[in-house]
Amino acid sequence: MSTHPSTPTRKPLSAAICLIALAGLPVLGSGCNQSEAATARGATEAPPASPQGGKSKVEDAVYTLEMKPTGTYKAGQEGLVEVSLLSKGDYHVNDQYPIKFKVTEAAAEGVSYPKPLLKREDGVFDEKKGLLKVPFVAAKKGKTKVAGVLSFSICSAANCLMQKQELEAVVDVQ
Repeated sequence: MSTHPSTPTRKPLSAAICLIALAGLPVLGSGCNQSEAATARGATEAPPASPQGGKSKVEDAVYTLEMKPTGTYKAGQEGLVEVSLLSKGDYHVNDQYPIKFKVTEAAAEGVSYPKPLLKREDGVFDEKKGLLKVPFVAAKKGKTKVAGVLSFSICSAANCLMQKQELEAVVDVQ
């Protein structure tokens, strides 16, 4: 049995910086390209905001996402829903991040997707906004759900955020 008082162990500063980076907190001097953001943040992405299901519109302090119907839909014919991203304030769409939209693997009954994975190249993106058009075919009339997950990144001069967000739109098929 030791009679010496215990002294707390100190971790080196580099370990603290690693913990900050792994926690996803901004590291001073972090840039806005994909590789730097992934390195500074431990290559982790934030989990979807609502894991139990998506929303048609998501408002955040630095971005707005929306998935909405674009017109009329007929059973058995291809239709499109739009997924839009709008950055707010000092934030902009990260032009180096491989933005993608992946449809929900367990599609609603009677709904199929001609292209279940859309990438940045399939849409139109500029500094402050982006748009993807998601094609689908509903086999029968009535209301049905089109859903998926958008993976994206937006940045400010001091911080890059990598996000995954579940989205869905209810469409009325004639």
